[in-house]
Amino acid sequence: HHHFFRTMASQGLLAIPPKTTKSVDLVPPITRFIGNNYDDQPSKYTSALSEFQTLREATVVKTPDKHDTGLDLICRYYDQLCAIESKLPIAEDKINLRFTWYDAFQKGSLFSDKKSALVSAVYERCCVLFNIGSLQSQIAKFQNFESDEGLKNAIKFFQGAAGSFQLLQELVFAHLKAPPSADLSAESTTALKSLMLAQAQESFCVKASKDLKDPVIARIAMQASDLYADAYNTMLVGSVKNQWEKGWLSIVTAKQAYFHAVAQHRLGLVAKANKNFGEAVARLKKATELLQESERKGEGTFKPYELTSNLKKDFESTQKDNNFIYNDRIPDFATLEPPGKAVLAKPIQFTSPAANFSDLFGALMPLAVNQAKAVYTGKKDSIVSLELDKLRDATQILNAMLADRNLPAAIEETSGQGLPDSIREKAESVQTSGGVASIDQKIGNLPDMVTNNKEILAEAQRVLEEEEREDGSLKDRFKDKWTRQPSKSLNESIRKELEKFRTILDNATRADETIKTKFNTHRNYIALLSKPVAEIEGMLPKAGTSSGSFKGCKSVQVLRGLMEQVTQLKEAREVLEKRLNDPVADIVPKFMEALKLGDLDSEAISDAHLILSYGGLQQEVASSLESQKALVTSIDAAHQQFMTETNGQFTSPREEELKKLAAAYDTFTELQNNVTEGTKFYENLTQLLSRLQDKVKDFVFARNTEKDDLLKDLQRNIAAQPSSAPTSVPQYHGSKPHPHHVHSTPSPLTDEQPNKPPARPPPPMAQSNSPRPQLQGANLPPPQQPPQHSGAPPPPQQPYYSGALPP
Repeated sequence: HHHFFRTMASQGLLAIPPKTTKSVDLVPPITRFIGNNYDDQPSKYTSALSEFQTLREATVVKTPDKHDTGLDLICRYYDQLCAIESKLPIAEDKINLRFTWYDAFQKGSLFSDKKSALVSAVYERCCVLFNIGSLQSQIAKFQNFESDEGLKNAIKFFQGAAGSFQLLQELVFAHLKAPPSADLSAESTTALKSLMLAQAQESFCVKASKDLKDPVIARIAMQASDLYADAYNTMLVGSVKNQWEKGWLSIVTAKQAYFHAVAQHRLGLVAKANKNFGEAVARLKKATELLQESERKGEGTFKPYELTSNLKKDFESTQKDNNFIYNDRIPDFATLEPPGKAVLAKPIQFTSPAANFSDLFGALMPLAVNQAKAVYTGKKDSIVSLELDKLRDATQILNAMLADRNLPAAIEETSGQGLPDSIREKAESVQTSGGVASIDQKIGNLPDMVTNNKEILAEAQRVLEEEEREDGSLKDRFKDKWTRQPSKSLNESIRKELEKFRTILDNATRADETIKTKFNTHRNYIALLSKPVAEIEGMLPKAGTSSGSFKGCKSVQVLRGLMEQVTQLKEAREVLEKRLNDPVADIVPKFMEALKLGDLDSEAISDAHLILSYGGLQQEVASSLESQKALVTSIDAAHQQFMTETNGQFTSPREEELKKLAAAYDTFTELQNNVTEGTKFYENLTQLLSRLQDKVKDFVFARNTEKDDLLKDLQRNIAAQPSSAPTSVPQYHGSKPHPHHVHSTPSPLTDEQPNKPPARPPPPMAQSNSPRPQLQGANLPPPQQPPQHSGAPPPPQQPYYSGALPP
């Protein structure tokens, strides 16, 4: 009789069918998003991505096992979806992944139109959560109701399913403007939760009937009857009334009557035991009527089971005893005390993540932290830039002042013949560095690099505009039926980026022109310094008769001491420059900590970290500038005395030529830095622009795929008209702002200096220790807002290309 009991108990239980979905290739769009937005190389996540893909296939594309292991797996996929929300946002202008799901209760084939497709992680999560509830209901239904263990499991999983549908209702309400399909509507999830609770209470009742007393069983059964009444009423609500499978409504309304019958049956037995025969007869009669009602309402889908197998016998014997022995008055049923209720079934809160969950993308920092880091890096680079610039500008002014006074050449013993030592060293340094020809060649290469960058930019612009035009013409053609977001609103952040890079290129080409002009001004003297020492000597005017003897010149000793101080000052600056470029403590842990506490005030954290890291160095720079002021005053005074002591005999044409050679040397050194840095600038810009071009292709590819789907759907409903041919372009997604980098190039001032070319806003630099440059990424502010460059100046650069990004 136990076997009979099991089949009967489980035959009337309902399991929720799962939603079905199509495969989606998650890997390419996520890989590209990581590449475009993070410093990490996407290859680092190859295995994580393939595991994520496999997880989706195994848990929602295929049907998981109706067992704990299957449930753990689909919950893991759900947890993983939650874990990526802060790092890998799925949206049309970020990671463009379209999830297509079919309604769980659709009638007919998979190709029926009860499907919806959204680019949304929350939508995917809602559908997965629906399937978790569905799987819990299936696991519960297939338990062995003969065993205590089986009943405990059924109770646990039905209550779990109720909890899943409850959370689903909250999620849909909080995150999706409107439920994308009927099965996810509030009416549907309310009904499903009610049904799961009723079945959990029913399972409690079956368990109680084995080992508890009649009064308790009656109260549990009465609550089951009430819960089935709730379920029936919620399942009848207009919008969902027609979604249920055949026979479901009959079973649910039958069980409302059936469990009321069970309650009255048990209360009848209690009354009989208490010798209240009239009440016992009234209740058992009512139970018999309810049992018949449940069979009638069940319309063959529901058969009463073991709980009431003795009802007929109990009713007949009690009635007989009363008629023949007790003659107790049979009360009107309506006057009897209604049964009490024992509320046992409650939804079990769905908890995520599971205790043993481990995030496949644990190494990827949240996007907010990544953006905060980008802004911080920009601020840090601009501080370093500014300080390095102060030092370099000061050194430049010092060099010009010395060249103007022909120092130190004027105080070097040459007896009017030969080259002064300082000029000889400068000439050797120019020759070692490749002389005038090397600068000539490097400046000559810049225009080609500019052209290359302009072409990449123009192509990206063309592809983007073409997609936007096509979207516009389809909108004109299909009017309101063309329901997707217009390209113009989605591609705004990319258009702003293109515009920003155009400005960067314009500024940079202006900087190139300035460099060229400066080179032409000093070209002849740089050319002279590039020749052998004897030749330079031969081209200088001869000294006058007074053969530079410094006898009795006190000022010469003073000036030599001061030149020694100049050398020391410059050496100290080189050390200071190196220290400014040294890496400082990582700020990311501080951001992560703040995010965990729910208060990421990235600006305050950045500012504090920067003061700690650079405050001391900034003071050292300031004091180096102060030292120079004092030194310049002393040099000026000593030089005037020198001119007096030597009666100005050193202002010959030869002295003037030596001054020009010294100035040409300073210019040569500057220009070398400028062109090296300019070349590097354009190379990095090419990488950034190629990345932007990929992003555009990505975006256009995703839009075209969506367009093709939309056209297919429309052409099912509209008499086909010829449509414009789709553009075949590669793929896009996600948008990010100007990446900021930490790298090893020294960096200049953001304010313009009068003697500088216009600012060349620098792109990020490659890291010095990698075999080939690896660009690091950063991210755009949230979609549909102009990129915020204000807080993030560019990375450090040599002076001639300095300058913040265009606003």
